[in-house]
Amino acid sequence: MTGSARDYWPTLLKSYRVRHGLSQAVLSSHLGVDQTTVSRWERGLDTPGVRMRRRIRDLARGSQAARQDQAIRMRVRNALWPSSLMGKGAVFLEASRAVVTEAQLSVPEIRGMSVYGSFGDQTDAVTERWEEAGIFRGDLALAMTVNVLNPTLPGQTIYIQTLDTPHFTIDGEVWCVCEIKRIDEARYHSLVRDFGGNSLLVPFDAV
Repeated sequence: MTGSARDYWPTLLKSYRVRHGLSQAVLSSHLGVDQTTVSRWERGLDTPGVRMRRRIRDLARGSQAARQDQAIRMRVRNALWPSSLMGKGAVFLEASRAVVTEAQLSVPEIRGMSVYGSFGDQTDAVTERWEEAGIFRGDLALAMTVNVLNPTLPGQTIYIQTLDTPHFTIDGEVWCVCEIKRIDEARYHSLVRDFGGNSLLVPFDAV
């Protein structure tokens, strides 16, 4: 047994147990072995077999993936720039405070709110095409869109550009990390020309 292998399994097992507040008895029950086996692994007196190593790695990876889901929520919530996290149905799961300011929204909290019906007909149409293109199926690697918010309200036309990327959750869902920026009318029309419409959608197959 190499020194690195001897160190790896005790460290992985113990850190996993401590992070989740598990006793050796509880972990051994999860793994289908007795407590003395887990104890020997943690003390470096023995190492798990190949199948058990896969099982332990899967447990650790699953735990890490769940932490990454929480981390992406925290990152978006505390972003220093306008950023949001969206789920299927174009519902805001998280949003930084800067989103409300950048888009000049009349509500202080947008979590739980859907894009549909909130920003005008054009934004609804662009969002529908964006969803149909497969952002929440994991088909898109990147999406850039431009929108006109509340175009029917005199003096309150706001042009925005968004950059959207998918995040794959431990539960198999796809969330979308969206960064937004206000732009002027000239920039808006320039991007519409460049995109050939209000969206530039890049599928994973094209990456």
